[in-house]
Amino acid sequence: MTKQISGKCAIVILSLVLGFALLFPGPYAGAQQKTYVVQKGDTLWDICQKFYGDPNLWPKLWEMNPFVTNPHLLKPGDVITLFEGAPEKEEKMAKPAEKAAPPVAQMKGVDITSLYKPEARGYLSLVEFESWGFIEATTSSRMGFFENDTAFVRFDKNGDTIKKGQEFAIVTCSPMIRHPLTDRPLGYIVSTRGKLVIKERLKENHFRAEVTQIYSEVGVGSLVIPAAPTAPCIYPMATDPKLYGNIVALKDNQQIIGQFSVVYVDSGFKDGVRQGSVFDLIKMVTVPSPDLQHDSAKQVFDEVNERLSKEDYLAEFWRKIQEGEKIYEHSVGKMIVVEARPDTSTAVVLTASRELITGAFVKGVSWIETPDYLALLPSCPLE
Repeated sequence: MTKQISGKCAIVILSLVLGFALLFPGPYAGAQQKTYVVQKGDTLWDICQKFYGDPNLWPKLWEMNPFVTNPHLLKPGDVITLFEGAPEKEEKMAKPAEKAAPPVAQMKGVDITSLYKPEARGYLSLVEFESWGFIEATTSSRMGFFENDTAFVRFDKNGDTIKKGQEFAIVTCSPMIRHPLTDRPLGYIVSTRGKLVIKERLKENHFRAEVTQIYSEVGVGSLVIPAAPTAPCIYPMATDPKLYGNIVALKDNQQIIGQFSVVYVDSGFKDGVRQGSVFDLIKMVTVPSPDLQHDSAKQVFDEVNERLSKEDYLAEFWRKIQEGEKIYEHSVGKMIVVEARPDTSTAVVLTASRELITGAFVKGVSWIETPDYLALLPSCPLE
């Protein structure tokens, strides 16, 4: 009889506990992060448009999912972790407020469209580049394309997902480039040369398209990838002075770094780089003299590299620079990051008092008051 009573008591207690848990959920109830399973043809900006109503949030989603190596090519079945803080598209319709909320001052950024064309910046890919397709033919008798020309595009990937009105970037991919200091294989420069819009499906994976924008010479055989949104208005931010890297390549594989150059750096958001991060361009010298031509970064590197293994050259080299007595750094310019990827970033040079070459060091820079080189740029409201 005692055992039966004990059993009934246990059932009653368990029922009370479960009821209490349902009425007063704990702090972890519903705390699981939302996820999305990638479907064929998805891109990060498509997912941001679907869940947040704003495709320009794709860099933040990329930071949440650093395993993604190419935002244009997501693998079906991959699980994307979604972030909180922006309402989902379905939740955007809110009840009208009884009283109008007081206006909120918009945060100001800098308009970088006067410095370069954001759509044509390109990027450095450390993984093998994959396109969706290529321009197979044209009705034009000219060698290159012009705006409003007709292009016939063949898609090798995701052809069944292509729709009329979809925009694609026209790009070229360089051969493998090598690190300017270590000579190790590095990656590929993807150059954005124009844009086209799909007009109709001709058959299977073949489409007729219209060229809508041309940034530089482009012709038959050029590759196509989904057009990525660009942000002409960027919020400049101070960067940790301990953050550093190298300019390893320039847009269109140029060699000389000057004001308004578009450059690619071997550090990305995995290293703490963000869109808007500002960096010093550093000239390395072995003698603290106004004669900045005395030594090049390559010469300085070679002196130190005799005692280093190339695998860990950058961190070790920078540590020796900080500890050494014979190597000095001198700021010769500033640059701002316009796009951060997992392992690389794209930046535009704001100021440059001297020409530099690939291999130049960059170092984070901080400030208390907005510096002149930023204050002189036209401002713009951030979305």
